[in-house]
Amino acid sequence: MAKAKKLPSGNWRVRVYSHTTPDGKKHYESFTASTKQQAEMMAAKFANDNDRQRSDDLTAEEAMRKYVEKNRNVLSPSTLYGYNESFKRLKPFYNLRIRKINSSDMQSVISHLVEKDYSAKTIKNTYGFLRSSLTFCGIDKNFMVHLPSNAKKPLNSPESAQIIKLYKNARPNLQLAILLGCLSLRRGEISALKYKDIKGNELYIHSDYVWGDDKQWHYKEVPKTDASSRIVYLPDFILAMIGTGSPENFIIDIKPNAIGNAFLRLKKKLGIDIRFHDLRHYFASLAKVLDIPDNYTANLGGWRNGSKVLKDVYQNNIVSMNEMYAKRINEHLEDMTQNMSRRNKNTAQP
Repeated sequence: MAKAKKLPSGNWRVRVYSHTTPDGKKHYESFTASTKQQAEMMAAKFANDNDRQRSDDLTAEEAMRKYVEKNRNVLSPSTLYGYNESFKRLKPFYNLRIRKINSSDMQSVISHLVEKDYSAKTIKNTYGFLRSSLTFCGIDKNFMVHLPSNAKKPLNSPESAQIIKLYKNARPNLQLAILLGCLSLRRGEISALKYKDIKGNELYIHSDYVWGDDKQWHYKEVPKTDASSRIVYLPDFILAMIGTGSPENFIIDIKPNAIGNAFLRLKKKLGIDIRFHDLRHYFASLAKVLDIPDNYTANLGGWRNGSKVLKDVYQNNIVSMNEMYAKRINEHLEDMTQNMSRRNKNTAQP
């Protein structure tokens, strides 16, 4: 804001931008007081009130655009892509004046997205984007809304036999990707690996490939989350598959979507119903079966220590293990009943 200027009369004056008329002419308000501090305080109050009034008069479309543009430099390409997709889904509500938006309007947004058959996760993300845009523009109301619940599916990790079958029938690049997936790596992390990231048997995970709002893949030197930066220890046979190369060269020179598409074609051909990301579930679940403490599993897999997501989402049952544990219980019951029979027989003898 402009500084106060002293007038010939001895008073102080500040001119503050007010608005621009349709003909392009800018208009200003003038504030005069006997002291410099008083004049600047009056001007600052007007500027704040004027900014708030202009913000309150925005449409939902303008508020969402403003939120994205003001934060563009600190958002990742994948976050920007997600925001732009949410923005497009909210097109029917572009003209809502944000100062008038109420809980009924927000519930209408949710109901519209439900009718369009979007997933519960997509609806929550879209609503969250709109809510954040409103808050950013000064509309911080406590909306009373009901969001759809996520449909809970029975969670089971892939079977070792399924992974072996996929591995045996995959091409070399996909074979390597499958093994790295079983060591907890995400598709974006696998695509971003460079030969310089290997030191002995240690593989340093610190980068990612993400999908941007320009519909292109972008290499990032920073991982998905802070906890994702980690060391993975490679066995010798995987190191042999990787081989050697120039430090800046990518180990698997294919993008995440190519890994996903190749895996999709292979699993359909073999009649195996798992996703590539389920290999990460297999890593967490196998670690649990092998009695590896959760804090070590979290460190190796890129979860935060004490992660609820690790426990509730990734550490699932490996179904074939059910039979193994059931067999242990059955054997225990058999031994117990046989021991009881022997004791009863011995007690019955004169």
